[in-house]
Amino acid sequence: MSTNNKVTAVTSSNNYAFESNILMSAFQPIDIKPAYGRKWVTNGINNGNYKRYIDAYDDSPTNASIINAFVNYIYGCGLYDINGQNIKKYISDEDVLLLCQDYKLFGGYAIQVIWSLAKKPLRIERIDIAKLAVNLDDFNCINGYWYSWDWTSQYRYKPKFLPAYTGVYKGNDLEVLVCKRPSREPFFPLPDYLAGIPWANVEGQLANAAKSHFLNAMTVLTVVNYNNGRIQEKEVAEKQAQDVRNKITGTDNQSAVLVSFNEGIEEATTVDQLSPPELNQQNVFYSEEAERKLIVAHSCPPILFQGSNANNGFSSNADEIATATRGLFRRHINPMREVIINGLNKVFNVIDSTIDLDFEDFKEETKLENTNNSTRSQDLENINLIDKPENNNEEPKIIE
Repeated sequence: MSTNNKVTAVTSSNNYAFESNILMSAFQPIDIKPAYGRKWVTNGINNGNYKRYIDAYDDSPTNASIINAFVNYIYGCGLYDINGQNIKKYISDEDVLLLCQDYKLFGGYAIQVIWSLAKKPLRIERIDIAKLAVNLDDFNCINGYWYSWDWTSQYRYKPKFLPAYTGVYKGNDLEVLVCKRPSREPFFPLPDYLAGIPWANVEGQLANAAKSHFLNAMTVLTVVNYNNGRIQEKEVAEKQAQDVRNKITGTDNQSAVLVSFNEGIEEATTVDQLSPPELNQQNVFYSEEAERKLIVAHSCPPILFQGSNANNGFSSNADEIATATRGLFRRHINPMREVIINGLNKVFNVIDSTIDLDFEDFKEETKLENTNNSTRSQDLENINLIDKPENNNEEPKIIE
């Protein structure tokens, strides 16, 4: 973030007041600060960076919609074993879906591996990565994690140490494995849409401003002037003013009533409303720009997340959607699936080396759009939208 302003007042340890507008040219770098004097290192102060990602998801409709769509594409019909073994006895469908959501939202996920008495992993369960801090050894390598329900209340929710999973039984009943997308950050995950977080905050601020404007606009201000002299006794004036409000509005009315006691009519209270020029046009611009920037930050095809305004006919639009979907799977969904599966394979290879994991696509999507989006898909370029005839005498058959 660049600015030519100087700090004039400090409002808190993290927030500053500036004299003029801040130039939003770049996002603040992720702030990784070790908790000195403690055994753990958090992702920002009290894991505040995770909270930043969650707020960008909660406050921005566009950001939340894109993340939800990506999660649905990644999960599809669920995780399964190509060889037909039942993997639900090791990990539930709900945990797999939450892993996909954590991976897209935070850039990584965490699982807790429960060992059996036979010294083999018995169960895999998702654990909230936003509640984990890392534990470093003398060589700055991660050898475990600290779990706290709320890092802002460490004395109430005391952190508990959980050893890191290595694939070898070391006498621990429970171990933690963290899988994150490759990035420059050695300890904590970074989401792939990191550059779009300021624009997600813009959408959140616009929504909050619109809500405040709506509530204030619905409240009608009524001014009642008494121009026959002021009442000197404060208690009497307040009682008379309250009686006027109750008679005019009642106790449940949203209208605001201002009662003013004046020496004369020339001192009567007046109300002037000032609004910034072209406020509506500015809000429309920033709203549309935030949506465009978030789509770019997620590198998603606009036709899938924004729609198409081109009047090219239904069939042409369907071809564009099918092409965009194939590109989305090739460039984003399949690579994300590979990272997620590679992390799970570190446990499943110890459970049973014959288990071969993969995500199953939606059947309608594979059939109608022929995306063939399996992570093991072959040549996507040779896929057609119609079935080829088995011999030259048979007419092509459209897939229904």
